[in-house]
Amino acid sequence: MTPDKKSANIGNFILMLIAMVLGVLIGLMFASHNRVDSYQLSSLQGKMSEVLDLVETEYVDPLDADSLSERLLSVMLAELDPHSTYLSAAAAARSDEMLRGNFEGVGLVLRREGDTTYIGQVMRDGPSSASGILPGDLLWEVDGRRVSGTGMPADSVVALLRGPSRSSVHIRVLRLGNPLDFTVRRGIVSHRTVPYYGMLGDTTGYVYLSSFASTSHDEFRDALRQLMRKGMRHLLLDLRGNSGGSLAAATGIAGELLPAGALIVYTQGAHQHRLNSRSRPGGLFTQGGLTVLVDEGSASASEVLAGALQDNDRALVVGRRTFGKGLVQREFNLHDGSSVMLTTARYYTPSGRSIQRPYDGGTDEYYRDYLNQLIEESYADAPTLHVTDSTPYYTAAGRIVYGGGGIFPDRLLSYRKDSTLVYYNRLSSAGLISRTAFAEVKYHAAELLQRYPDADAFLDRYIVPDSTIRRLTTLGEQRGIALNRSGLDAQHRLITTMLKAYIGDHLYGPDAFYPLVLREDNDLMQAIKEK
Repeated sequence: MTPDKKSANIGNFILMLIAMVLGVLIGLMFASHNRVDSYQLSSLQGKMSEVLDLVETEYVDPLDADSLSERLLSVMLAELDPHSTYLSAAAAARSDEMLRGNFEGVGLVLRREGDTTYIGQVMRDGPSSASGILPGDLLWEVDGRRVSGTGMPADSVVALLRGPSRSSVHIRVLRLGNPLDFTVRRGIVSHRTVPYYGMLGDTTGYVYLSSFASTSHDEFRDALRQLMRKGMRHLLLDLRGNSGGSLAAATGIAGELLPAGALIVYTQGAHQHRLNSRSRPGGLFTQGGLTVLVDEGSASASEVLAGALQDNDRALVVGRRTFGKGLVQREFNLHDGSSVMLTTARYYTPSGRSIQRPYDGGTDEYYRDYLNQLIEESYADAPTLHVTDSTPYYTAAGRIVYGGGGIFPDRLLSYRKDSTLVYYNRLSSAGLISRTAFAEVKYHAAELLQRYPDADAFLDRYIVPDSTIRRLTTLGEQRGIALNRSGLDAQHRLITTMLKAYIGDHLYGPDAFYPLVLREDNDLMQAIKEK
């Protein structure tokens, strides 16, 4: 057999199996929704069964059926659109966990260095918070099983620590080389989707929303109440890097900011009639000033929220064009715990915009085009956007907005261009600033926690030692990043701020991280000026 014929036969075999799996999936969907008659369903499944039997009994090599089916499902769904996907049982469980906003575990954030696992953070109010385990401890054993220095994958280490609430786990750590043993009773650990909120002055409140889970609406309401008590009259809502999640959470949050009855979003598909979502009475902050900060990492539910506020002329949207995901996925659970996230509808902003980027060229081209867009816009001399859909849409006040490729901000922010940032960026992108900060935690956590009992004391009084800066530059030279004295001097404040922020995050969590990082946030400062 020639190579060309062999490739063709392999390709035909893969296509046959993809068609087979597609038929099975369609059968599962139709079986639950009664959309084809029983004769057609029986005919489809009968042919699939024949092909399956042939492959299992006649194929030349032994097959790992589970592995093959998972790969074929992934390939097949990617052919439909970029966001329909197959989730293994483990991935489905992780996805459900993120959407719930909590999980059962010990409340430890882990940090990997090579095949060694460290305690990166002890979550405040989590099951381990009063155990005596400290950030920087080397995680040595879990229930007698060694987990560091053995090549154990990170997800396997996490699996050992997870377990039913109220069950116990024995943990052995090494602290400066000395073994210490702890027994922790597992519990419910909250995953905060509003990791930080606070006041940026006397009247401007700030809320950072990292994702959308079932708890997000309640978290957002709590943040609003606290900020309003402190005198907030203008809210800056930060959706940068928020890739989405629960659509219900997004509409709930929008309802806190829009007047009753305002259209938030509508969804529609070939098998789904138009479904409108409107704000309900009782929104907490429907009158004050509102600025929404977005970027290229804001997607899906973030775009629903930003689009609703923009189309209703409720907020000024500031930043860079969002990702452009306007497809709605519905989860179909399969018998083995895995699931299919299948696109069942498109969503439209109140003005009628679909912000979904084109994907006619396939999934690979879809993401390649996104990367090319980022590169082009980052190198542009001035903020610029190319409109892929020139159809005008109109906000409630008659302003023209566009769809077809993300949410277009009302005020564009350009990428920061500063040659003195090159040295900092090289250190940061190599992970050396974070690594140097964690080294301080590994060797001095107990001392620092005693000297600075809470985040406020740390923020007020801790000063990054000059020796830590020298350790960073030396580590950079060891990794091939030559010391750039002018770059170091020009960005000394930024470097020391980020070192302090990472140290604070390991020791105290978000309350010691975001207040520092926001001081150096150029986009945030511009957004405040635009409000």
